[in-house]
Amino acid sequence: MKTSSFVHDKRGVSEIISSVIMLLIVSVAGVAVYSYSTGALSSTTSFFQLDTNSKENRVQERFAVIAVWSNQPNRLNLTVLNYGQIDLTIDAVYINSTSVTSYLGGIDRAIGKGVLIQVCFTSPITIQSGSIYNIVVVSNRGSRNAIDWKA
Repeated sequence: MKTSSFVHDKRGVSEIISSVIMLLIVSVAGVAVYSYSTGALSSTTSFFQLDTNSKENRVQERFAVIAVWSNQPNRLNLTVLNYGQIDLTIDAVYINSTSVTSYLGGIDRAIGKGVLIQVCFTSPITIQSGSIYNIVVVSNRGSRNAIDWKA
């Protein structure tokens, strides 16, 4: 009786071919992991570099409110001096934590090193003679300068 050739046939994949297939699988997986990690690390590095540059610029930015005066009711004028190492731009002014919304001049204008500018605006709160007001000036990089002013 003749047995089936299927049962006695012991053919399989040779050791060399199986080694090459395993090597290809490992190589492709390694390239995929490397590509993913390179992209993830470069975006993290870019964010870190951007954040560091922003903080460095903020440290170099220095300004002061030199004078505050009013020549009309509820209309204020600030004299701001940039004494830092880089140019800056005034982004916002707050009076007693209330944001100024009506500017007449001096806002969003670049201030060079060593330059004085005037920021004119209508006060968001009523100014009463003899009262003390906290005025905060904020640059576009987030630096702040506060002054207490007696009307």
